[in-house]
Amino acid sequence: MKHKMGVIFWLSVGLLVATSGVAEEYDFEVGLAFDSTNTEGSKTIMAPGETIFNSSEIDTDVLSVFGSWYFNGLSDDKGPRARAVLVDRASSLSFGYSRTDQTLSAFLMSDDPSSLFPSFDSTFETDGDAYAIDFRYVHRDSGWFGDVALLSLNTTRSGFVNDSVDAAGWSLGIGKYLFDTTTLGLDVGRRYYDGDLEETDVVLSFSHLGNLGERWQYGIDLAYGRSEGDFDFEQDTWGAAIALYPTRDFELGVRVEDISSSDYLRDSTGIEGFASWFITPNVRVSARYRVDDIDYYFGNIIIGGAPEVRDAEQNSYEISATIRF
Repeated sequence: MKHKMGVIFWLSVGLLVATSGVAEEYDFEVGLAFDSTNTEGSKTIMAPGETIFNSSEIDTDVLSVFGSWYFNGLSDDKGPRARAVLVDRASSLSFGYSRTDQTLSAFLMSDDPSSLFPSFDSTFETDGDAYAIDFRYVHRDSGWFGDVALLSLNTTRSGFVNDSVDAAGWSLGIGKYLFDTTTLGLDVGRRYYDGDLEETDVVLSFSHLGNLGERWQYGIDLAYGRSEGDFDFEQDTWGAAIALYPTRDFELGVRVEDISSSDYLRDSTGIEGFASWFITPNVRVSARYRVDDIDYYFGNIIIGGAPEVRDAEQNSYEISATIRF
């Protein structure tokens, strides 16, 4: 983790040095982000003739690089710089790559010495690489826009059984500017796991930028997503965010998300605070912190008895830096 944090630091220094010539019309944007998440959960299970204590902790680090080519240009001369893409109706070709390293620590103990489920304290490692590309075109005069995206993911897991999972996906979207800075969009996508398991996603999104008094502005983002897949999988995701812009260079906001699912993840509610600052007109540093309360089924089928609902807490933070040129 120290090495990754050092990369972020030196990137930020490099961005500062690189801003000697600043324009307000840009063709490219590149960035680097580091995300760290910690998840902890525990459950006491009353099995026939014994009590089983179970707990787990998951630490996940994600390092990402990303960028966009604004092939029709990007201007930030109106509105908050963080919302320049929305205000300028910019078209783009974007890419992203992320590397994930995850460590799972699991503990199980029974109060019955003769239990068929002996105590264990084990650690499992997972790593993965994800690639994404997205093409978005906006017709500035009419306000219609569309996008197509492709995703590829490879994950390697080690533990009792070593294996890997390959996933691929695509999405198509269409939308329109209802007003100068208000959009409504619809995206439909599909994901494939190891070339077999399928999942279909539909996302409806709404964004609006408005004025708050004479100087401040605000932004609202709303989204609803529906996922359906094999084995009767269903999931609903609701999200809402509001951001305030006291100046063109500052952004402060709060985001709330709720997930309800038919599989082991029963319900998850998260709240996030985020902020960003354009330290120069083309260099941005950002940070966010998020807390999730998660309810999901613990795998009690093997142990016996009815499945148990388990609580978990998750905390995550992210820091990032981007430059436009």
